[in-house]
Amino acid sequence: MRPMPFIPILQRLFCLLLPVLCLGGPAGAQEPAGVAEETMLMFVGEEKPVTTVASRTPESPTTAPAMVTVIGRDEIRRGGYRTLAELLQWQGGFFMAPGGRGTIPYLRGQRDGILFLYDGVPMTTDVTKSFAPLDREISLDGVERVEIVRGPGSVLWGPDAFAGVVNIVPLGGGRQPGLEAGIAAGTERLLTGNLRYGVNRGRWDASVFASAASERYHLADYTGYDGSGRSDNEDLKSSRYGEGVATFNYGDWFRLTGRWSDFTRRYTMGSIDDDIRWEGNKQAPVNLLKATLSKVAGPSHFTLTGFYQETDYQVRDADFERRQRNRVGHIELLYDRRFLKYGLFTAGASWRRNDVDGAVVRDGFLPDFLSPKEPLFISELEQASFDNSLTSIFSQVRYQWGKSQWWAGLRYDDHSQYDSTLSYSVGFYRPLGADFHLKTTFGNAFRSPYSSQLFANQSFEPEAIRTLSAQLAWDPGRGRRAELTLFHSHLENHRVEDAYGGLSATASRDSYGLELTAQAEVAPFLRLFGGLSLLGGNDGGEDFRVLRYSFARPDGTEVRIYDEWSEPIDRGPRWMANVGVEGRLGPGHTLRVGARAGGGVPYSFEKGTVEGQYHQPLLIDLTYCRPGFFKDRDSFTLHITNLLDQDYDVPDLYGPTEGPPLEAMVIWRWHFR
Repeated sequence: MRPMPFIPILQRLFCLLLPVLCLGGPAGAQEPAGVAEETMLMFVGEEKPVTTVASRTPESPTTAPAMVTVIGRDEIRRGGYRTLAELLQWQGGFFMAPGGRGTIPYLRGQRDGILFLYDGVPMTTDVTKSFAPLDREISLDGVERVEIVRGPGSVLWGPDAFAGVVNIVPLGGGRQPGLEAGIAAGTERLLTGNLRYGVNRGRWDASVFASAASERYHLADYTGYDGSGRSDNEDLKSSRYGEGVATFNYGDWFRLTGRWSDFTRRYTMGSIDDDIRWEGNKQAPVNLLKATLSKVAGPSHFTLTGFYQETDYQVRDADFERRQRNRVGHIELLYDRRFLKYGLFTAGASWRRNDVDGAVVRDGFLPDFLSPKEPLFISELEQASFDNSLTSIFSQVRYQWGKSQWWAGLRYDDHSQYDSTLSYSVGFYRPLGADFHLKTTFGNAFRSPYSSQLFANQSFEPEAIRTLSAQLAWDPGRGRRAELTLFHSHLENHRVEDAYGGLSATASRDSYGLELTAQAEVAPFLRLFGGLSLLGGNDGGEDFRVLRYSFARPDGTEVRIYDEWSEPIDRGPRWMANVGVEGRLGPGHTLRVGARAGGGVPYSFEKGTVEGQYHQPLLIDLTYCRPGFFKDRDSFTLHITNLLDQDYDVPDLYGPTEGPPLEAMVIWRWHFR
């Protein structure tokens, strides 16, 4: 399919609107009352959503220098979202693919291209690109808001802010003081519990949160293996999750965040015809400590941040185990200063060191258990250790010219293991009358290389993306809002990794699409919402040449046998749509029903010999919230996913797997006053 010429269209649109944008006059011109306050840079409010991910400064997502969506605590609870994957699958451009090892994220057709942050700390690791906290690794009961950026964010966040950024902001004691407890039970042997205590003493506040969960993977039977081969089917044990979070704030100058997380996810995987299904488990304990010092001096603001994070990533398929460990130390100095009344200058410098133990260079697991039976067969699991230091400098300038805001940013990253990179971003925001506004962004980002690239004894260029986005928003107030976003992305040095650990040949790719979201309060007690995402791109395939196995001859020489094949480009579905209704049935009673569907998802198994598409059925979710038995003390939430219990398949690593069936849970929360 020939790509649509979105970039020329957007360039012409920009040229046509440029004279209009500049008609507002210089920054020193008189503004109508309230315009500067509504559109200026340092917006902070209790009632309106606030984001920090777009410019490292609290502000309104409407005027932030990126395409930003903020999902607050109230919306998280009304939606009944159990996991981050459930929340994101209702957002424009996102596709969440369930799988045995965990949910796989797509954004704008890019797989594993999202930088996940926890309180501004990257949660990705240098040992794997597929580590994303999308399931029960993070409890949303301890989250204040989720900030979402669509488009590259490397200027402020460095490598891996590729297709977008998702920042998870933990709840502090200042916003929700007091003691709260919650328990939940549901299908698939689900049991969860959490406890949170927040205290606010004016000059300081603190919060402590702890949660635990147990849940069985919906495909509970698998083929066991003993010393002589297969045994009868066995029952899968439940997965277990635990998390602890503590925050402390003193005045407006000191913040401390600590997080501990541990889990054992037990799952099953199957071959292409599902005649073999084996047990697997994944563990990834995470320890994080972050400290922030902040100082305001007149129009200047200084922030010093440091964090240390450990991730111990372990995966086992049948009796084949890999263990990788990642330790990250990071320090950053950020400076911002207002200038000429309507301008903001931001600059920063940072240093980060990653130490990786046991990075998988090649994964030798054969899911069909057809490894050669030669006695001199050499196992091809290869692991290695390395370290990488990253020194960065970056800056961003924002200025309000009349009613329009303009920004430009630049970042230089100096890597010790591979070539240095230069990231940039430019854009503008412009109100168009009372109800409309236009926002355009253009920027690039880079993705960290795969471990195997660092040990291939060959030079390489990091994978890069350039994205142009334009958004027209309608916001007349009174619960009504709509956004239409067009984007075009171009990838260079693009590579993907197959299930056997091999990398595809480098290639260039183009993708383009649109994202439409809308909501309307049609009555004081009734709200409608919906969204549509369309995706296109140039066709082709991913070409692989991967080591199948090797064996040693009696004379000591090694013979290597390679496989070569091609797979279709994996962008996820070409279209996704959702629609829903939310009604207030009475004081404290809320009913929310949403339906979602999508296009076909391509798959390729057994080295390109089996290809096709999985089609997504219509899935309906329901959430009902109501007060409890004690006035203003407790509440209940009923949450059901896949209400119609649709049967459908989704692609997993080595073969198809069944999509999650109807799942239901009841949550009871108690508020101690």
